Amino acid sequence: MTEPQTTKNTAAKRPVIRLEKRVVRLLAVVILFGALLRLVGLGWSLPDNRHPYATYHPDERINLNAALQADVSHLKFDIGFYNYGAFYFYLVNVSHIVGRAYSVIPEPPQNVSNTMPFVAKENAGLFLMGRLVTALMGIATIPVIFGIGRRLYRDHVGLFAALLYAIAPLAVVHAHFFTVDVPSTLFVALALLYAARLLENVTTRDIVLAGVWTGLAAATKYNAVLVGIAPLAALFLTPAKEGENSTRLTRKPFLSVIILLASIIFTFLIACPGVWLNFEAFWNGIPNYPGSGVRYELFEHSREGHGELFLKTGIGAMYHLLISLPQGLGIPFVLLFLVGLGVAIRHRTPADKMLLAFFFLAYLLYSLSAVRFARYMLPLFPVICVLAARAIVERKPNTFGKFTFVLGMTAGVVAAWMSVLCVGIMSGKDPRDAAADWLEKNAKSGASVAFGRIPWFTSPPLHPRFGLPAAPQRAEAVNDTSRYTFRIPSSEWDKGVLEPLPDYTIVSNLETMHPLRLDNSETIAFLNAAKINRNAQISTTGFPNAFFGTHTLISEDMLYILPEVIIYYE
Repeated sequence: MTEPQTTKNTAAKRPVIRLEKRVVRLLAVVILFGALLRLVGLGWSLPDNRHPYATYHPDERINLNAALQADVSHLKFDIGFYNYGAFYFYLVNVSHIVGRAYSVIPEPPQNVSNTMPFVAKENAGLFLMGRLVTALMGIATIPVIFGIGRRLYRDHVGLFAALLYAIAPLAVVHAHFFTVDVPSTLFVALALLYAARLLENVTTRDIVLAGVWTGLAAATKYNAVLVGIAPLAALFLTPAKEGENSTRLTRKPFLSVIILLASIIFTFLIACPGVWLNFEAFWNGIPNYPGSGVRYELFEHSREGHGELFLKTGIGAMYHLLISLPQGLGIPFVLLFLVGLGVAIRHRTPADKMLLAFFFLAYLLYSLSAVRFARYMLPLFPVICVLAARAIVERKPNTFGKFTFVLGMTAGVVAAWMSVLCVGIMSGKDPRDAAADWLEKNAKSGASVAFGRIPWFTSPPLHPRFGLPAAPQRAEAVNDTSRYTFRIPSSEWDKGVLEPLPDYTIVSNLETMHPLRLDNSETIAFLNAAKINRNAQISTTGFPNAFFGTHTLISEDMLYILPEVIIYYE
């Protein structure tokens, strides 16, 4: 790293630290590679004539509905849906305006009797623009993480940290989705960057900006507000300066705290105005959407869990350590981070203490939730990547140092391999589409098709209704005229749909993984009855079995792109 170029500075000015051209070029390569991983496959499962309403990610339709309630150009900011902060949906709404201007989102056709092809194309454009916002924010996070590593440690730590985030599989996969997790991580990283600046020199500007980024993180996903502990810690970890370099802010940190908290609160109220525009919907949700609102999302959902998905999965902290992080990063990556975590705990520099304060607070609180999606770990990725990179760069020249270097190289190779495989899968034909193709080719008209659950994103798109978010709407497919005769159970795993045996029975590991893990007797009986003396047509990516093993509990939100669909038939 080059030496600081100093001039006659006051305490409010900081030294200008110039980047070497070689570092700039390497960072550009890292950003380009990260961008490639996030933009390729962005069209995964976009609506078409077979599933015109939604994608195969269960949250994207709900998020689209929220974004469509906003109208930034006409100053309509009450979206009515506040399970998440509103700010991301405003960004998506702006992208929709741009998308219509450039015909990515088509205009309604004139005098066309069959509007279904238009609905599919319009929804595809709406989802694509939302995903593009996510991807661009994911790409923007890469140089920010470089900045964190560089300011706290050195240039090479920043480079390796940026590279690790660029290739982190969970971050890559979720950068393809119309969801809030990757966007909130960008604001978390920006808050950490300005917390790092506060460790160098406390200025009003940096305090306010640290608060702004923290407020935007919370206005995107509420629990991301925990990153506010980082600038708060930095204010008390920055040594007080004496003489001509001292400022009122460094001598009186509590004044800085007031400025920081005011910036966070003000930014949140502006970026998520549902608090004062529609407090009832913000806090209690809306009547036609049970389980919405901040009260439910933060205080009930986290306590009640998410159905059977995370039942009997042990202690939350161990679940994320043994399931979420290894499957979202790769085992070598996690081991490398643990080495870096140990180094930080041992050295306990002000930079270490700041990162550790945020990591341990957030990890503890996220782990206390009964809902344990792997994506909940994404806001911690900036810290994970920086500490892992530090373990590689600042290793000692001994046997353990050599081990750390080899571990770092292995972590990079494995993470990149997983990400490339996932992007390749998202660029190809999804197993649900492959299963629908097989039925289209082999099933006779009017063939009976049975399901163990009401079909949704887990099932092949045999009817347009299967993409609707409400289960009663999807179940009405049995009453519609279509190529198939559907048998949809009124209760899950009701064997009545198998009597007499249908021509085809369809199940997905997205439906069966947790019931089988929990030894659900009804699920086991249904599957035994469905497959007895029958053939099986299996559509799968092959990736879960190749990497996670056939009986491993796979992270639910990684499995969205990696389903296995089985069709039992005579």
